[in-house]
Amino acid sequence: MTRRALAVVLLAAGLWPATALRPTPGAPAERALYSDAPNGMYLVDTGWTMRRDPTNAGLRQKWQAPGATAGFKAVTVPNAFNARDLSKRSFAGSIAWYRVSFRTPDAAGVVAWRARFESVNVDATAWLNGVQIGHHRGAYLPFEFDLDGIKPGTNELVVRVDSRGNAGDLPPANRERGWWNYGGIVREVYLRAVRTFDLSQLRVVAKPADTVHAQVTAAVRNASATAAPLALAVTVDGPDGFHYAADQPQPQVGPGRSADVSFDVPIANAQLWTLKHPALYQLTIGLSGGQVVTTHFGVRQWGVSADGRLLLNGKPLTLRGASFHEQTPRRGSALTPADRDRLVAELVRIRANFARQHYPPHPALLEAFDRDGIVFWEQIPVWRVREDQLRRASFRKTALSALRQAILRDRNHAAVLAWSVSNETLRGGSGETTYFHAARKLVTNLDPTRLLAADKSLRPLNDLPRSYRLLDAIGLNEYVGWYGGRTSELPGNLAKAHRKFPRRVLVITEFGAEANRSGAASSKGTYAFQQRLLASHLDVFDKTGYLSGALVWALRDFAVRPGWTGGNPHPRPPILFKGLFKQSGAAKPAVAKVRRLFATVLGD
Repeated sequence: MTRRALAVVLLAAGLWPATALRPTPGAPAERALYSDAPNGMYLVDTGWTMRRDPTNAGLRQKWQAPGATAGFKAVTVPNAFNARDLSKRSFAGSIAWYRVSFRTPDAAGVVAWRARFESVNVDATAWLNGVQIGHHRGAYLPFEFDLDGIKPGTNELVVRVDSRGNAGDLPPANRERGWWNYGGIVREVYLRAVRTFDLSQLRVVAKPADTVHAQVTAAVRNASATAAPLALAVTVDGPDGFHYAADQPQPQVGPGRSADVSFDVPIANAQLWTLKHPALYQLTIGLSGGQVVTTHFGVRQWGVSADGRLLLNGKPLTLRGASFHEQTPRRGSALTPADRDRLVAELVRIRANFARQHYPPHPALLEAFDRDGIVFWEQIPVWRVREDQLRRASFRKTALSALRQAILRDRNHAAVLAWSVSNETLRGGSGETTYFHAARKLVTNLDPTRLLAADKSLRPLNDLPRSYRLLDAIGLNEYVGWYGGRTSELPGNLAKAHRKFPRRVLVITEFGAEANRSGAASSKGTYAFQQRLLASHLDVFDKTGYLSGALVWALRDFAVRPGWTGGNPHPRPPILFKGLFKQSGAAKPAVAKVRRLFATVLGD
């Protein structure tokens, strides 16, 4: 059922404001770039201007004041203000100001408006009509500010973005970074209408059974100034014409108070979500007052066998794919829908059923992975930190907050396999152990249906501590034959890791070689060398029964940091050339080889 069709049903039931579908000329359109969202999302994608502030003069000169438009130039948002600047100064970070004027949409039943930012890197302060409305630090996950003081007619939103990092950021800026520091409003901005009742923390758990009982829980807040009766209109649509509809009456909720809601949806003869047949069900909840929330879910269950093999719906699973970054040479990390479509198309081209990146992805990517049967290893950007940082309660709090936000945003996605809480910690020691315990508690409370994981370099083997037994799954980053060693040593290295963690799921989260020129297969940095190394390592993985998956590093070349060489005898900093595809999207020779090898082991 479409959202508009549901609105008609809710209108007849008295749960939808009678004028909610009427657009306002000149106002942002009600449109979201991903499906699993509430109604009332108005995309603010036109009319933006930007001004650079390299000397940090903007606050002193009051650029946030209404109408202070001097020096601002038209830009598109999302926007990475240093997208085409790969200098050291660009990487270190800077300040830029964004402003936009918008008309308030004429939407009935709205009790408040919020500004929703899908991601800003890294520090955002916002003003509405000259009055500060909020401050947020941290990229890759959404945040919202109350639009107190919003007026009928025209308003002005100003956002100051500071991309200069510090030691408490994710990833920390007091050590080398593994991807380019693109500053700006790098994902979309929305006006979000808040009606009488505002639903959050939606969770759907649907495990395989003769008759599935999808368990739905959420929190609902009464955002109005008066007590109001809460009513829910629930529909679920799915494969084979499945349709379920029911009303869920709830108690009255006081003003500003929240209520927990829960109910079951019976699904007879449910189709399971599998990689070959990724069946999805659509849950839609209409609340009294007019909010409508949509999410998709799959009936499936992750598990681990006694010998450490990954299970999907009780059956062993073999995964092959690539890790990637959301980045293009022209737009930096401010991707368009077409850019995201190309990333998914490249994964499909190599026959991947597995993907990963170092931070939570754009929601539209997860929705594509749900539809296409591509398993996702989700990670927060706790990247190459040391024990002294992990021992700090403030840093662990930041990391755990990011983990909590990622879980709450993404736990209904069928494709998400694991919550990876760190990547390549450096002698994490007791701080890492404390962090793992806290992460386990958080995952158990919010989403015990996924695996708790962390990624770690395979070599040196003595740097894989016993504390990793606190995890369900371990990602192994291995560059044997590239950063030292020979491929012939790889089977022995993997066997030692398995003996140390015999009951943990083991996957290769990174392996690869730089390739930016033609030449002999014996010469590092050539396309032929990359093709040979990937093929030889995949041959080892295919023969290693306890490995559940492998991810090439990386899907596409990308900018890392000034001075990056990556072990390449002929580097071109700051670009990493371990991609299967060039930055332009052109395929390297290894693509055809990897595609054939993936298809062979996956049975395509």
